Amino acid sequence: MKARLLALAFGFFLVAGTAYAGPVPGGIDSDGDTVENAFDNCTGKSNATQVDTDHNGCGDACPVTCDVDGNGTVGAGDLLVIASPMNFGMVAPPAPDCDGSTIAGSGDLLVVGMEFGNVAPAGPSGVTTAQCNPATCACTPQ
Repeated sequence: MKARLLALAFGFFLVAGTAYAGPVPGGIDSDGDTVENAFDNCTGKSNATQVDTDHNGCGDACPVTCDVDGNGTVGAGDLLVIASPMNFGMVAPPAPDCDGSTIAGSGDLLVVGMEFGNVAPAGPSGVTTAQCNPATCACTPQ
């Protein structure tokens, strides 16, 4: 009797449209790579191939590159390190270099601005399966 009531209730909710089975197509695509955010392993940068070589749930296009103060988050501390007179305009290394120019400068500050608030080592990911933590792009390896 309980099984019939449970099946009947599930059927009712399914017909009513309230049963949820995960993301559905038709959502936004904030990075313009033709992969909607709910399915995108890197919502901040275009990566239509969704390549994820280390299987951490976060696309290879999405790593955080400018956590120069090593606190785990890109933020004001990283801006201060790059902009300090000791580093700004100096050759990397030892000066931090986020944009690959080999000189700590305005390009690096722009990278910090684009990644501001992101958690190292990567992010953000729109993948929200049970095996993934979208805040850190950490997934159970597949």
